[in-house]
Amino acid sequence: MNPPAPTQSGRRIPLLRWLRNGRVVVMLLFAILVWQMGVSDWFRTRDTVRKWEGQAHDMRFRLRGLRPNNRDIVIVGIKSSSLDQKNYAGHIGESEALRMMHDNSWPWPRPVFARAIERIFKSGARVIAVDVVFASEREGDEELAAVLEKYRGRIVLASVLQARAADQQGGAKANEFVFFQPNSRFTSAAGIEHVGFAKYSKDVDDVMRRFDYRTSELREFGMDDQSGNLVAFAPLAVARFAGTEAPSGHDEAINFSGPALTYPSVPIENLFIESTWKNDPRTANGAAFKDKLVFIGPYAEVLHDVHATPFGGETPGIEIHAQLAASLLEGRTIKDAAPSVATLVALGCAILAALTALLIHNAVLQSGVILLLGAGFLAGMQAVFTTKGILMPVVPSLFGLFATGAFGVVYLFFLEQWEKAHTRSVLNRFVSKRIAAVILKNAEEFEHGRAGEKRAVAVLFSDIRSFTTWSESAKPEHLVGQLNEYFEQMVNHIEESEGNAQKFIGDAILAAWGDTHTNGPAEDARRAVATALKMRPTLRELNNQWHARDDRREISIGIGINHGDVIVGEVGHPERREFTVLGDGVNFAARLESATKQFHTDCLVGESVEALTREHFIFRHVDFLRVKGKTHPVNVFIPLSDKTAPPPAWLADYHEARALYRRRSFREAGELFRKVATQIGGGDFLCGMYAARCEEFMQQAPPVDWDGSHTLSDK
Repeated sequence: MNPPAPTQSGRRIPLLRWLRNGRVVVMLLFAILVWQMGVSDWFRTRDTVRKWEGQAHDMRFRLRGLRPNNRDIVIVGIKSSSLDQKNYAGHIGESEALRMMHDNSWPWPRPVFARAIERIFKSGARVIAVDVVFASEREGDEELAAVLEKYRGRIVLASVLQARAADQQGGAKANEFVFFQPNSRFTSAAGIEHVGFAKYSKDVDDVMRRFDYRTSELREFGMDDQSGNLVAFAPLAVARFAGTEAPSGHDEAINFSGPALTYPSVPIENLFIESTWKNDPRTANGAAFKDKLVFIGPYAEVLHDVHATPFGGETPGIEIHAQLAASLLEGRTIKDAAPSVATLVALGCAILAALTALLIHNAVLQSGVILLLGAGFLAGMQAVFTTKGILMPVVPSLFGLFATGAFGVVYLFFLEQWEKAHTRSVLNRFVSKRIAAVILKNAEEFEHGRAGEKRAVAVLFSDIRSFTTWSESAKPEHLVGQLNEYFEQMVNHIEESEGNAQKFIGDAILAAWGDTHTNGPAEDARRAVATALKMRPTLRELNNQWHARDDRREISIGIGINHGDVIVGEVGHPERREFTVLGDGVNFAARLESATKQFHTDCLVGESVEALTREHFIFRHVDFLRVKGKTHPVNVFIPLSDKTAPPPAWLADYHEARALYRRRSFREAGELFRKVATQIGGGDFLCGMYAARCEEFMQQAPPVDWDGSHTLSDK
């Protein structure tokens, strides 16, 4: 959608000017607005934002890679092999526990766990954490209770919050969450203070990333309760192992060591198969458990205790406990960045994006820099995470960076389009569409010029000879028709060279190069002279066409070209304005055009133009003139042709004669001027003029301070 074209007198111009001049304020205000939105609770709690943050969380773990296992931790797993009775059918005579496992489907009789715990402790284990909830009362509980009592303080049991299916009597609703903990016999034997909450909450995308050191039943049911009577399972096991108290804290990140099976585990049946117990390095005849923290829990997928983690895939819950316990034992927990720091980082990203938009005006480059800044930010956050274990929220910062950056690109684009639409509406009154397209590449330069500015400009002034006499005798429609034919051809040459036909003053044309846009002083001057050289043959062609028509007459023109400082600006009435050039640089071009009549030529250029373009054109030196409005005399020249053609054979002698004339060698100069006139073919006005002057000065010498200049008699 194109922005509306602003009007000069309406409200849009002040708004456009404010939007352009107030870019800093607009960008910074937008950056602050985006920052405030990004760090707000409303934004951070959106499900989409939480998913993005979770994905960034996971990516940091994957880029960081695996961490070594903690040698103080051993896992005894209830695996698929443990549930397959055929797997150990040949060994049931070696152990009563194996027989009970073989004869009973899951869940096994409680004595199986009692004997597993007993054997591990006899091997020297320090603490055992059992991730099995013994909630119901069953036959054989007394044997397990006795073991729990025997090793009270060294065994951690599990409690969970689980959904259970609806029962037929309506006592439980479908998917109703129920809190399960060991039955009273076990809590009395082990001690309720040694029961840990083994259920960690999952994020909105169903990935397990965080845990609470302490929670409560009410809190787990979604109520606001800070009592913290439930201690998390793994932290409680670590506290018992280290002889400390489990710390407090909510919503802590789990520092995962790696994906599933990062920790090797011992199948629980291996505890009871003697040959394996002795020879398997995972048990090493019990030596593998000495002074260890041992976790016992399900691995088999059919037991439905597997969870998605940052490393991808499904990880058994017992291994998640072990990895969490390892990070706690080693003191390498993940710390969330302080909220104030995260807020400042997000603000910094938004401000950085605003500065990028303000300092870089190319939309593509600006977008590239924003992307690089985003990549750099992510790399920095990864380095902080890997080396310091600090988890910084990235979505608010990236939101601030990219939203502000995108606004900057869009703001710049629409502002440029609006400025171009405004500039084009102005240019349509001043220049052709071709020139307008060139100017619009640097609209700001044109806008500065409209306000008034001194610039170095090449000015071409052309006029039709004897126009007053012609206009008095010609029919109006014939006069206007012929003028339009003439103007069309001449203005085409001006515009083809990226000049600006400033105005038509009756029969005169004022053109400029460097007023609305510049290609550099030398190139502006070259284009002006090249245009004058094209106007000569075009006028001859027009005269040839007009010669055959009764309603037309042949015309001649004079052209003056100057390069110098002028004032460019938009002047006039609010309802009728024009972009023009003013000053001595323009006046001198007009005087040069007038002087063409006195020197009987069609084009004169000033010395500034000759100096800028002598590498491109062949010039004939005309005179050293004193003109009205100039303090010092100036050299004027006739452009003969461009340098694709050789110079005339007589030109060197002519300039030699001019040099003799300046040195007061009037006799030699006069003779040489007459010789050059003969070479030209006779009747050369300049040679005749200088020959006559030489005769005069031979009769009466010029003053002693004569510098070779001549005062122009007319404007």
